[in-house]
Amino acid sequence: MAKLTDKQKKKIIAESVNGSSIRALASKYGVSTTTIQRVLKSDTELTQKVAQKKAENTVSILAFMDSKKNDVCALIDKLLAAMADDDKLAAATVNQLATAMGIVIDKYTARETPQSSNAKKNNLLEALAACREGVDFSAIPELRAQTATDSDVVDGPEIQES
Repeated sequence: MAKLTDKQKKKIIAESVNGSSIRALASKYGVSTTTIQRVLKSDTELTQKVAQKKAENTVSILAFMDSKKNDVCALIDKLLAAMADDDKLAAATVNQLATAMGIVIDKYTARETPQSSNAKKNNLLEALAACREGVDFSAIPELRAQTATDSDVVDGPEIQES
């Protein structure tokens, strides 16, 4: 492995600041990515600039996301309405329904703190309990109620009301 000169190290730092990737720099200078990382970390001024740039980028991204909040909420409303369409539900496969439900559950519960099994229901369980009454799954063949004579019927756990 070739040893880098001071001039090469300065070029690596300059190219890194201008957006070159560590992998590209390693390939260009014939050294490992670890060597490039060491060169970049050895320059404390660069480390501070990178940290500052990351902070600026974070603020910029958060501001952009905040500016798009209404657009995102409108899109989510449209997607939820489409997911609730009876014709679309009837035409969907079980895999599609499970994937959509998994995504909704994942996002709905993302900010909930885990609770012990004997604690009161969390927001998701409360929402499911509230909406389970009167839901007709007969339009979805795979989810139709099975007859009592089906030998492979397995009962799932009941949702405990607290």
